[in-house]
Amino acid sequence: MIFQEVEIFKEIPSYIMDEIAELVSQEIFSVGSQVVREGKFADFFYILEDGEIVIQSEGRPSLPVNKAGSVIGWSALVEPRRYTATGVCKRESKVIKIDGDRLMRVLEKHPAEGLRIMRRLAGVIASRLVQS
Repeated sequence: MIFQEVEIFKEIPSYIMDEIAELVSQEIFSVGSQVVREGKFADFFYILEDGEIVIQSEGRPSLPVNKAGSVIGWSALVEPRRYTATGVCKRESKVIKIDGDRLMRVLEKHPAEGLRIMRRLAGVIASRLVQS
């Protein structure tokens, strides 16, 4: 999966995607690893390429995330920048990792496209609330 194919980045101009591409790295997490941890400072935003990560939080049902292109760690882009749940790998998982501060600077530099991305991210958050 190429991060440009992720729903929140669709139809964003290539020159902006080129700026975002400079922020991207890949990481592989082993079974049982925590990708994000509830309550910790949210510094990175992740996109699942392959694997399965279960999002869990005290008092809420667990949410399996296993579809390529799914967003994890959206809190890195939303105040107060604390992860709201813990993401634990149920299978080895390959993710795209993006620094939240640096991504926000790109979005602020291009406000119209930044607003489009943030609206799409709000849709992801809303769908997760409905699922839980």
